[in-house]
Amino acid sequence: MERKCPHCGADLPEEASFCPHCARTVHRRKTAKAPVPVLKRVLLGLLVLVIVSAVAVGLWLSLKPSTYDEYGQVTYTAEDGTVYQVLLASGADRFTPQPELTIPCEADGQYRMPSRLYINNSVSGEDANQAFLELVKSVSAEFISQEDSPSPMVCSQPAFNEATADAALISLLDFTGESTPAELVWTLHMKNGDTILLRQTYEPELIETRDYYPEDYPMDTIEDLQALVDQIEKDVPLPTVVNLHLPAVTYEGELTIQERPINVYGSTDAGGHRTTFTGTVFLTCPNSDIMFFQDLDFAGSGTGSGVSTSAFFRATNCSFTNWETGVLAYGTCWVNVIGCRFDGNQVGFDFNSMGEYVNHSMFNDNYFSNNGTAVLLEAVPTDVTMNFQGSVFSNNQTDIDNRCDQPLDLSQVTFDSME
Repeated sequence: MERKCPHCGADLPEEASFCPHCARTVHRRKTAKAPVPVLKRVLLGLLVLVIVSAVAVGLWLSLKPSTYDEYGQVTYTAEDGTVYQVLLASGADRFTPQPELTIPCEADGQYRMPSRLYINNSVSGEDANQAFLELVKSVSAEFISQEDSPSPMVCSQPAFNEATADAALISLLDFTGESTPAELVWTLHMKNGDTILLRQTYEPELIETRDYYPEDYPMDTIEDLQALVDQIEKDVPLPTVVNLHLPAVTYEGELTIQERPINVYGSTDAGGHRTTFTGTVFLTCPNSDIMFFQDLDFAGSGTGSGVSTSAFFRATNCSFTNWETGVLAYGTCWVNVIGCRFDGNQVGFDFNSMGEYVNHSMFNDNYFSNNGTAVLLEAVPTDVTMNFQGSVFSNNQTDIDNRCDQPLDLSQVTFDSME
């Protein structure tokens, strides 16, 4: 097969490489490529490798689980972009972290307090407890740095507690006046692999305790006792703890404690007579610590109240007989009665408080007998379950009048009443 010269058009044999007519080559010449130096090719390869490695490292870092380790609070951004304020506090303020706490303690005191976990939406400020907990795989708490403490602090594992329902979780801390400073660490493992460490330091601080005994101070009559209380309120500053140890006498008339908390402890003489009040004891201390009354009898005449309190109050092993109301709790206080006897009252125990603070859920081992209404619940702070385990209700016209529908645990209560 013939072909033509691309230059002059003359016919050429198929295998011809030269045109005899125009004396020109019939092969097309290709432009030679410039040679690439070996060093340049090596550098180019290294550059590509660096870029690929950087992308890989960046991707790994973006996916690598993070660890957050702070005192008091952490700002945590979830995978969906939601920003959470995660904090620890001991009180009811859900927005203010407490990285350090100093706790006043008596030398021989035993104490329990909560460490509360709160979660807020950092943008809206709304409660975000539930939304955040759905992202959490596990939570634990422990005290560290107290190897040399004669009384190490201990904590319960975090859990929801209806007495502090605003908190996502709480850990209950137990310690004494002999405990030394320690660090509490909450560890939150998130479902995406992140870890949150929240820390608090606790430092027990010994406070002065003053005990008043009948051998040292006049307190045989209600007038003597009121004068002593008035003098204590005037002379003894907070947070000093005051304990009154009363003789086994009968106090006729009313007693008022209104400026500071005072703990009152009764006694029993050789004949079995206990410290007794026949008039109302009024407790009106504003924003006070708990006042503890123990081993006291309150014997009424059918009117008034044995104890009328708007202050935080706890009665243990006391009796309230023949009152219009044995114990009346009002205002914003929290009151507990434990191991007490209520007999022959129109109302034994009347809880009518609009507060928001709870310090103890137990109302155990009480004996309610021959009352018109043994327990009247008009208003109770929070929806904590009041536990009456071990209590006995006998021959009352009404055992429990639960007007505010307060949650109650009556599973270990004995009822033997007129109802």
